Amino acid sequence: MSQTTTVLLELADDPADVERPLTPDTLPPLAPRTGWRRWAWIVPTVPAVVLVAYQQLAPSQGWPLPAAVLGVLTVLLLLVAVLALARYLDDRDAQRETRARDALASAAERTTGSVLVDEVDPTGPGVLPDGATPLSGRLTFSVDHFPVRAPFTVTVPAGTAGPRSGDPVAVWYPQGTDGRPRVVLVRYQRDWADDLLAAMSPHADRLAPAVAAGSEADHGAASEPPPVDHQEFLLDLGRAGTEHPRLAAEVVAPTDAWRTVRVDLSLPGAPRSVLVFEDNDEVALIGPDGGHPVPLDTLDPARVLDLAERLLRQH
Repeated sequence: MSQTTTVLLELADDPADVERPLTPDTLPPLAPRTGWRRWAWIVPTVPAVVLVAYQQLAPSQGWPLPAAVLGVLTVLLLLVAVLALARYLDDRDAQRETRARDALASAAERTTGSVLVDEVDPTGPGVLPDGATPLSGRLTFSVDHFPVRAPFTVTVPAGTAGPRSGDPVAVWYPQGTDGRPRVVLVRYQRDWADDLLAAMSPHADRLAPAVAAGSEADHGAASEPPPVDHQEFLLDLGRAGTEHPRLAAEVVAPTDAWRTVRVDLSLPGAPRSVLVFEDNDEVALIGPDGGHPVPLDTLDPARVLDLAERLLRQH
């Protein structure tokens, strides 16, 4: 079973709160575990115990013992075993999650990530009675150049500005993490995000001056072919993705940790996605099941979209 990442998302009150130190008492609690995984084994256990008792008492009491009783008892015992195994695995995962949260509280490393937020209808049934809005989406950040993506959910109180797609977030993960961390803390505040976005210079703004400078250069000098601009390709891919009849595409602006544009491709309404981005001067792709980046051998947006659709429909 591949390890998942639990995202503890905290909405800070002001920009200064985003960078405040982590302490065990201020770290958000872990979400409660799903009840059925922990207690579903009780449901088949009760009738299984009754049938075992009936099987033992039937000969001495002269009760009939149909063969179907043994068949039903076998099925119930198998269900008990499977659901008890699910409870055991859930307990082990809960212990790992608790240890990871404790490690995060004791020693953490800081980075910057970004979020993609699922669309929410402000008048739809997702709005809570007190005016709060539940948001869900995907977090993207890197641990020592290893890209990590994880789903998140957060309830945004009424009157509080929640995260927008492409907004930067502050991310903490346990110190010494190798690969995907088990638990991370994410903090977001709208003014803090706006200040960070304003401090960054978008890559596209640098393209026009470069082209103008080239046109004014000495015509007698030998002209060299312009280098391949991966950011232009990613922007073209994003535009092509929005027009694709079977895919949904989101273009994510650069952040502190990701200095380049990224394109997130998914099937409409599905949680799995394909991430296309620039990695070490080449365009790479991370499939819907995660893993290490895979360099692309084509910069044709149509072929990349076809590849992404095949990967998303494999399972």
